[in-house]
Amino acid sequence: MRKRSDSNNCFICAKAKRQRQMFSVAKAKRQLQMFSVAKAKRQLQSAQPERKSTIRYGVEPYSCEVM
Repeated sequence: MRKRSDSNNCFICAKAKRQRQMFSVAKAKRQLQMFSVAKAKRQLQSAQPERKSTIRYGVEPYSCEVM
């Protein structure tokens, strides 16, 4: 069985390192994008007035008389 040369091993290590770095960069970009979207949604919600249900007393549009 032949031994692998150190230069081949270094090439494999360097390739794996580049792949890990690219994965980390892509993951960081996705996280930043998700954070930006969530932040924009919060800003939109805070800009809109709160919706509260209004209770109306004495006015019944669908009143039925029972005979």
